[in-house]
Amino acid sequence: MRDGKPSLPLPAQLLCASCLSAALLAGCGATPENADDETLETDPGRAPFETVPLPGGNIVGADPMALAKSLYGDSDPKEGNYSQEPELLSETAMQQVVLFTQVDLPDDSVRSLRHRLEFKPQGSDWKLIWAGKQVQCWPGRGHENWSKEPCR
Repeated sequence: MRDGKPSLPLPAQLLCASCLSAALLAGCGATPENADDETLETDPGRAPFETVPLPGGNIVGADPMALAKSLYGDSDPKEGNYSQEPELLSETAMQQVVLFTQVDLPDDSVRSLRHRLEFKPQGSDWKLIWAGKQVQCWPGRGHENWSKEPCR
């Protein structure tokens, strides 16, 4: 007892201190996709995306952003305000996640389309291992938020 307060024996104090340290370290560690608030806002993970079949063959390359553009991009000129852009959502030694977004599509129901693409290392390159998509509909053609639900 110290200062009128009960105290734990030294081995119990050390055990409590090491448990507290482990708990604090575990709580402080962020997963790569949750590393900052901006990533949390832009990377919803797989759940809100419809899984789509991977393009045929073994899709491997040095630059996942370039692969995303070559696989899902469109090089034909479009009317209006069409744009397309790859965005690197997360990057670790074991994974890269790219969001490839196309906006103002020349389509009567689908306004925008985006693909979430996950890559794993394969040697010195990156291999596409998963793809999902979401759409936004034109006004009056269904939902106007990102969703895996189809437009009308």
